[in-house]
Amino acid sequence: MPYDLFEHRHRFSVWAAARAAQRGFTSVDRLRDALGKTDIREFVLHHVEEAITDADFKERHGAWCDTIFEFLVDSGVSNVSFGRAAKLVAVYIKAMVVVGPHSETQFALVAHPPIDSILLGGIADCDNLPGTIRQLCRSTKWTQLERSSYYSIVDQIKAFVPDIEPFWRLERYWTVTQDADS
Repeated sequence: MPYDLFEHRHRFSVWAAARAAQRGFTSVDRLRDALGKTDIREFVLHHVEEAITDADFKERHGAWCDTIFEFLVDSGVSNVSFGRAAKLVAVYIKAMVVVGPHSETQFALVAHPPIDSILLGGIADCDNLPGTIRQLCRSTKWTQLERSSYYSIVDQIKAFVPDIEPFWRLERYWTVTQDADS
């Protein structure tokens, strides 16, 4: 495999994603291996320019997260959750696509931002949002999100939080004054 700019970005993105999801959980190497069990690299390399709907993204995202989840469980990792797998996928996509050379693709526009306590806390602190979404964000522990609750919170955020198209704009609620691991 040639070591070109794509491979360089891929390796950085894997490391960044693993570090973001890793703290207090498992090793960067294990998370790298879990991400490597998916076809996400090949998708970005060969298909990221293709049109993709929210529903198509959700299906692909779910398959990537399920593969990661199963690999980690089979590897004996404890405290595995869909939320942790989703953060691994989200940070990888953010580094490879959303802030990379494919930032204007449909894929970049529908990809989920990393959902964590910093982002959820920022949404919960926003007084101009409905109390139900603020309370949901305040009470959600991203490290404990299962598949259905992850997609439920994403759907509710999309329904109630204004001006988040493309979806990466949700990260305007991310604040640096909170601890990401709480």
